Amino acid sequence: MDKKYLMVRAMHSSQTDFDIFFNNSVVAVGWSEIDFSKFDKEGIEHLLDSVEEEYYNSEDILPQVIGRQLNQVRRFHNINDGDYIIIPFYNSIRLAIADDKILYDQSAYDNDLANQRKVRYQYSGETYKTIPRDVLSEAFQRRLRVRGSTVSDLYEFKDEIEKLFSQDNYSWTSDFEDKENELKALLKTRLLNKIRSGKTNLKTGGLGLEYLVKELFICEEYKAEVLAKTTFQFGDADVYAVKSDKFQETKILIQVKHHNGYTDDWGLQQLSEIKSSEEYKDCKFVLITSAEISEGVRKIAEELDIATMDGNEFVDWLIENLYNLSIETKIKLGLSAIPQIAE
Repeated sequence: MDKKYLMVRAMHSSQTDFDIFFNNSVVAVGWSEIDFSKFDKEGIEHLLDSVEEEYYNSEDILPQVIGRQLNQVRRFHNINDGDYIIIPFYNSIRLAIADDKILYDQSAYDNDLANQRKVRYQYSGETYKTIPRDVLSEAFQRRLRVRGSTVSDLYEFKDEIEKLFSQDNYSWTSDFEDKENELKALLKTRLLNKIRSGKTNLKTGGLGLEYLVKELFICEEYKAEVLAKTTFQFGDADVYAVKSDKFQETKILIQVKHHNGYTDDWGLQQLSEIKSSEEYKDCKFVLITSAEISEGVRKIAEELDIATMDGNEFVDWLIENLYNLSIETKIKLGLSAIPQIAE
């Protein structure tokens, strides 16, 4: 049987999710209302039917959305002993080789990571083999940044992945690397708390976060603008971003919520009203919030085919573009321009 090369992303890439992965030597996915371990490989179609019935049994959900989600279920359930798995870990990746044991861990239900598969994490000495993303090929880095995918097929990168598993010069785990990851995690936590609590010098009333989102899109070579509140007769979006090349034009309308705690589905409703207009049928729609997003709201977003980005994902995006932000924005966020030494 041919070896598979897959990415399995820790659901929200939070420290809690990573602890479930690394402390238990597993990779895990959601859909926790269904126990995947009750279905053998021959029963994959029954599993897909069960997931579709439980999670996507609505005429309002686009067929392509259902198809994408069920394909991820199929990939995860079809993992075999010996398959190579890449786990995105902050600005690095970790490596694992799959075992043949699939299990259901009720204790991870609240994190929606109950469906798990045992893996053998790769080590360099006594520490996890952790590889910075910036030593990977540009195409591989881009694939790992694609949002909205939990289980992805990486077969096109199989030669590069084989080298990651086999070559000692990819052993980047060291005291320095561990310290750097600790500093990044601390930066992420503090920055997110400052943004959520309004302890930055961004403009108040949510407008500052809208301009920050605009700047992040510009960092990624979009043209972007903050929209006037009178732009739409029905519904609302805060930022418009567009990127064109010789092959296509990508238009995105973004609703931005500067919240603490949890963001409800009001932003999705606002975008949905615009989405129903023929004028904006060629746009993509995104809800970005500084707060957390419940699984219920994420499910509604999937049904509406609206992408979401919660506070943790937003700060990851912010940190990825840290060196491209203007000095003025860094000052407003309280970010020092002086590098810090990892001791």
